[in-house]
Amino acid sequence: MQWLRRYEIIQYPPPAEGRPSVPELEPLLQNHRKNPWLLPGVVVVVVLVSLAVFGFVMWRKGPASREYLTNSIGMKLVRVPAGKFLMGAPRDEKDRKADEGPQHEVEITSPFYIGVYEVTQEEYEKVMGTNPSVFASKDPAAVENVSWDEAVEFCRRLSELPEEKAAGRVYRLPTEAEWEYACRAGTTSPYWSGDEPKTGENPFGLFDTHGNVREWCSDWYDPDYYSNSPATDPQGPKEGVFRVVRGGSRAEKDSECRSAARLGLAPEIRLGNGFRVVLTVSEKQP
Repeated sequence: MQWLRRYEIIQYPPPAEGRPSVPELEPLLQNHRKNPWLLPGVVVVVVLVSLAVFGFVMWRKGPASREYLTNSIGMKLVRVPAGKFLMGAPRDEKDRKADEGPQHEVEITSPFYIGVYEVTQEEYEKVMGTNPSVFASKDPAAVENVSWDEAVEFCRRLSELPEEKAAGRVYRLPTEAEWEYACRAGTTSPYWSGDEPKTGENPFGLFDTHGNVREWCSDWYDPDYYSNSPATDPQGPKEGVFRVVRGGSRAEKDSECRSAARLGLAPEIRLGNGFRVVLTVSEKQP
């Protein structure tokens, strides 16, 4: 309690002649002479309130500060910044599987646009001329029952549309690292929402990253890939038998829909599989 004794000996001289005191401060100073711990407490309260207000303002600005792009078929994409994250699951995460480790730091060196939603049935039909979905819907719904090759072909055809080609937009599937980075959106918990999955948009502005339909990634699947994965922009193994799908589906347990959960499927498998697209940021992009 030595600091209290220091405060107790502080003396406040009366105002010098010809220099009036500040009336608003006099009551505070008088109280401080009687209660020397009061002034530091007031300062702490002011700082905490200021930080709370700043945090609220930044929270409100979050969605408004995102950069969106709507392409010629009405698909909405959001810009994801470059950055680093921990890929995979820590050893103590519930329901963790061996292929989710070791957890390792990955850097995504360039920003990219990614679909706010999974590709919808309407968008797929506009580009491919057909809707393969088992659960066809006139309302906006993710396309499913799509093979890996069909997802890649969709990206190629979308890139070849006149307006997209004129704008220099080239679409592709996300790498597995890009997908997890966009799904986590700065979080380290099993789901972007915490320990339990929730609906709604994640901090980067993506919907339906946990459940709904599985999402194809560009990578070949290797259960041991994380042991020797590059730390910068990993592209996946050079060859393989299965392709990576992420995010799980509505038919699977929540644990299969975690941010780190991985699955390898034969490229020709369609049931339950959809995808979202990535647009690499180029000089022509806004």
